[in-house]
Amino acid sequence: MNLRKILEKGYFPKELPPPFQTKIFAEKYRFVKAKWDKKITQEKLLLPSENRARANQRFKENYGKYNSSQLGVYNLAKGIYSRRKLGIPNPKQFADLSNAIIENWSLIRSSYKLSNYSESTPIESRAKRAVRTKSTSWNNFKFQLIEKSFDKKIELILDISQFYPTIYTHSIPWALLGKEKAKNLYKIASSDKAKWERLLMSNTDAKSYRSADYIDTLVRNCNDRQSIGLCIGPDTSLILAEVIANRIDFEINKRLTSIQHTGTRYYDDFYFYFDNRNEAENALKIIQQVLYEFQLETNENKVSINELPFNYIETWSENFDRFNFNLVDKYELRNFFSILHSSIQANKKNSSWVIHYALKKFKLGEIIVDEENWDIFLSFILQTLIIDSSTIDLIFEIIYIYKIYLDNKSKQKIKHVLTTIIDEHLILNHSFEVSWSIWTFITFRIECSKKIVESILASKDSISKLLCLHLIDETLYEGRKPSTNSLKAHIENSSSFSENWLLIYESIAKEWIEFDDIHETLDNEYFSMMLDYDISFYDVDKQIRPKVSMEFDWLDGYKMTKVEYDEGEEEWY
Repeated sequence: MNLRKILEKGYFPKELPPPFQTKIFAEKYRFVKAKWDKKITQEKLLLPSENRARANQRFKENYGKYNSSQLGVYNLAKGIYSRRKLGIPNPKQFADLSNAIIENWSLIRSSYKLSNYSESTPIESRAKRAVRTKSTSWNNFKFQLIEKSFDKKIELILDISQFYPTIYTHSIPWALLGKEKAKNLYKIASSDKAKWERLLMSNTDAKSYRSADYIDTLVRNCNDRQSIGLCIGPDTSLILAEVIANRIDFEINKRLTSIQHTGTRYYDDFYFYFDNRNEAENALKIIQQVLYEFQLETNENKVSINELPFNYIETWSENFDRFNFNLVDKYELRNFFSILHSSIQANKKNSSWVIHYALKKFKLGEIIVDEENWDIFLSFILQTLIIDSSTIDLIFEIIYIYKIYLDNKSKQKIKHVLTTIIDEHLILNHSFEVSWSIWTFITFRIECSKKIVESILASKDSISKLLCLHLIDETLYEGRKPSTNSLKAHIENSSSFSENWLLIYESIAKEWIEFDDIHETLDNEYFSMMLDYDISFYDVDKQIRPKVSMEFDWLDGYKMTKVEYDEGEEEWY
């Protein structure tokens, strides 16, 4: 594991629209850090006629604000009913945390050996992001269930309620050293400084506790010093969540030694298998007690105890597995989408899974839509989007694959549906739907109404605001240019340490808003240094990279082609 990989591939949530990237920051971070460290060293020096106490006070007054910041927020849809708040840490705090994880990688990795259950252990090899999970997908994990349950009669399923948002950050030292040992070391460190310093000279556990406690501090610094919650999105959170989950696995396994069982876990989803129901019920009580000790609890709505036969596949998936396309004409498309929409209606809690599973063959180019059937196909996928707008990124990708088919009629259809989606979700600060809608306008050169643009600029959604500034720069609006005066005033009165940090920085970096004094607006020397190195977190030329694309050949006409990328190049972004 190396720092550049985390900063480039493990920083921003993968669900953001394509232009949001951290590659330049990863490439130039070492220069910013060197310049910043030199600055901090200079500022800590005594000034003439200044004693150490006064120097410390001066430094704290001028640079104390750089110790922590608020998370940027990206409100993500998870199906029709569920949502998640993803976090986008301020770059300085995220880099500090990432650096500490790299420096203590051996300690962190040692904790992964605690678990006999985990299938979500972070793996570096063949990872498109900084790390991937041991089981490469949920479907792959499901095959593990078959292996674990082959000789068992009872299945216990449970998950941790709001795992990332309710993690107690002080449990990071508990997880790395064991709760009792960590608490004893904390007492020494906080009450007997001399003894603690002696321990640090030779005691491995004391050194490990110091590292774990430092990581805990840096996690809190990313989130305005809050001790509850890991932000969802960055790979650092996956890495640290697994540290905690593996300790939980260890405690569960230790306390279930008298009960014959097998078990496995993927993220916060647990599956245990037993010989009888009584054992499963006793095990559930033990597991809940372990979670309680880590200030976590089970999601009561997802706890279930089941008898053989166990369900390894979703019953709705069989409808799509049995459906055979022959002509891929309007009749077959009608029949297919009738099945899809009926399946969604019957499985609303899993609507997103249903849609992704059903449309996978179109996404991969296994089913090809001819130009003569494009209009009806577009109508169906836009209807699907209205049913469940959490699939807007998938629908965007399919439209992008067939972008060569887009004419004015198609664009008007898309515009009408997306306008409805924005109207519905903007008032609720649903970043995911609004931001991907604006990116669709930009990608397909569709003009957006001035009213919608100005409504987004007046919202609390920083990600969508940035996309609107890009849209304005591309002159993709109807009528007169939307006003950015209110947004300018809002930025000038906001802090670059707040959740709006990305909006403030990029509006300056891209010069999408003209400020009288950019350094006064930033009020952040670290950000000023990033500007000096031309660091940007928004690349106007970035786009998704699907596996296939519909192209036109003068000899063969329209045909689907596989998209080839350079070796080692990402399929996405």
